[in-house]
Amino acid sequence: MKNHYLLTHILSPVFLGVCFFGCTGGRQYRALLEQADSLMATYPDSAYALLNSIDSVDLHSQRKSVCMRYELLRAEAQNKLLIPFTTDSVLREVVRYYDRHCSSNQQLKARYLLGCTYRDLHEAPIALLTWEDAIAAADTTAADCDYATLFRVYGQMADVYFRQYMPERELHARDYYCKYALQAGDTLNYIKGLLKMNDAYLSLGDTISIFANIEKVKQFCMTNGLDGEMSQCSLMAIRLSLDNNEFLSAGEMMKLFEQKSGLFDNNGNITLGQERYYYDKGRYFAGIGLLDSAENQFRRLLPYEDCLIDACHGLLFLFQYQARTDSILKYTLVYEQALASYLSNTRTTAIAQSAGMYDYSRQERIAQKRKLQLWLTLVFLVPLALAAAILVVWLLYKKRSERRKFLNLYKKSVDELFEAKRVSQLLRQALSKKEVTKKLLDEKDQEVQQLEEVVAVLQNQLGASGDIKIHQQLSEAEIIQKFHDVANPYITKEKESLGTRSRAATQKEWAGMKEVLTAAHPQFFLFLQKHKLSDLKTKVCILSYLGFDNTEIATLTGANPGSITNARTAIARDLFNLTSARNLNRCLIEIESPA
Repeated sequence: MKNHYLLTHILSPVFLGVCFFGCTGGRQYRALLEQADSLMATYPDSAYALLNSIDSVDLHSQRKSVCMRYELLRAEAQNKLLIPFTTDSVLREVVRYYDRHCSSNQQLKARYLLGCTYRDLHEAPIALLTWEDAIAAADTTAADCDYATLFRVYGQMADVYFRQYMPERELHARDYYCKYALQAGDTLNYIKGLLKMNDAYLSLGDTISIFANIEKVKQFCMTNGLDGEMSQCSLMAIRLSLDNNEFLSAGEMMKLFEQKSGLFDNNGNITLGQERYYYDKGRYFAGIGLLDSAENQFRRLLPYEDCLIDACHGLLFLFQYQARTDSILKYTLVYEQALASYLSNTRTTAIAQSAGMYDYSRQERIAQKRKLQLWLTLVFLVPLALAAAILVVWLLYKKRSERRKFLNLYKKSVDELFEAKRVSQLLRQALSKKEVTKKLLDEKDQEVQQLEEVVAVLQNQLGASGDIKIHQQLSEAEIIQKFHDVANPYITKEKESLGTRSRAATQKEWAGMKEVLTAAHPQFFLFLQKHKLSDLKTKVCILSYLGFDNTEIATLTGANPGSITNARTAIARDLFNLTSARNLNRCLIEIESPA
C-alpha cells in the first residue's frame, strides 16, 4: 500500500511534469498513453488520473489513432475502477474506428468495453450481443491473442446469465472463462471460475458435478501450492456433506477449512460476510449430539440480520428436540418476522435487479426519438422529395419537347436536302444537254452545301454521328419518317390521318422498309440474311441501325421493352462478341462504310 500511495500521489505528478515539459506534439501524447497502458493492470487508479490530466481539447487535434487510443484506455480504467458508464456514443465511435484500422485484439477490447457500457446502461440483451461480437472478433489461433480480455468477456456474460437464472448458459460461459483464464496464465481467476460453477450446478441439483468440480479445484491447488484457495473451496462440500448426514467427512473438512483458509482470527471468529459458516458448524454439532455447542453456534448468528432465518431455523430444531415450549413460541414469532422481511426484501431485490438489467425508460426515449425523426422526415423530407421528383419530370419533359422540336426541324432540313440534291442531279443532267446554264447549277449546289451544314449542326445537337452521312440520310427517307410517325403520332401534323395512338408497323410497311434498306445498303441487308436471325431480331437490327430508340422499337414490333432489351443484348453478344448492347448501333452502322 505504501508503494501504491507513493506512485499515485508523488511519482505520477512528477512523471506528468517531465512529460509535459520534456515532450512536444504527438510524441507527448503517445508517451503519456504508453505510460497509462503500463499502469493499467496494477494501478488503474493512477492510469485514470494520468489520462484525466491530459488536455482533451488539444489531444483531439492530434491524429485519429491517438484520440481513439486515449478513449479506449480511459474507458478501460473507468471499467476497472467500477465507475459506471453513462453513454455509449464515444465507445461506438471507437469500435467503428478499430473495426477499420486495428488488430483483432484491439477490436476485442473495444467491443468488450462497449458491452460493459450497455451493462451499466441496464441494457443486458444489447450487452450480450456486443460481447458475442467481441468473441467473434478474437483470433484464438494467433500467438498473441488477448486471452485476458477474452476470459473477462465470458465472465461478464456468465454474471448476466446468473442474474437471469439461466444456469445452463451460465455454465457454458464459465467453462470458457476458465479455459481462457488458464491460457492467459491467471490461475486465481481460473479457480474463481471453477468455484462459481458450483452455484450453477446447485441450481440444477447436480451434486455429483459439484463434488467432481471441488476435487478438480483441490487437485489444481495442490499442484500449484495454493493452500488457502484449496481450503476455501471446501465450503460447498461441507454443506453438501451435512445435507447427506456425512458428519465425519464434514468434520474433517471443517477442521482443514478453519486451519488453512485464513478467514479466522485468534478467537475463532470468521471474517465479516462469512458468518453463515456458524450455521454449518451448528448443524455439525447437532448431528454428532453436542446440542449445547450447536445452540451456541446458532446464537452467534442472531446479531446478523442476513443470517437471522438460519439462526431461528437451527434453534427451533434444537428446541423441538428438547421440548422447550416457551423457547419454541418465542423463536417461532422471530422466525415468522424474519421470513416476512426476507420475502419482502427478496421481492424488492428482484425488482431492482430487473431494473438494473433492463432500462425500459431509456428504450422509450430512444423509441420517441426515432418517432420524432420519422415525423420530421415525413414533414420535411417527403415534400422536398416530391418537389424534386416533379422538377425532374418537368426537366425531362422539357428536354424531350426540345428534342422533338429539333427532330422536326432536322427532318424538314433533310427533306429539303434530299429535294435539293434531286434538283441538282436533274440540273446536272440538263447541263450536259446544254439545256441550263452552269450558274443555275452552281446556285443549287451552293444551296445543297448550306443545307448539309444545317443538317450537320442539327445532328450534333441531337447527338447523332456526323461521320456516317448515308445512314443519317436514309433514316430520314419517306418510309423511315412514316415509321417514326407510327411510333410517335403526337409529333406529326397529320395526327388525324394516323390516329392519336402509337401502333405496331404492318407487314406492308415492313416490306417497304426492307425494300428501301436493300436498295440503299445491300451489304447490311446481306449481313442480316447471312446470320439467319429470327423475325424479331431482324426487325430490332433494322430499327437500331436506323437510330430508333428502345421505346419506338418495342412499339413498332409489338413486343414489350424487356424483350427488346434482351434481344439487343443477345444480338450484341452473338454477332459482335460484346458484353452489352451499349455500342450495338455503331457496330451495325459500320457494317457498310459510307459512300
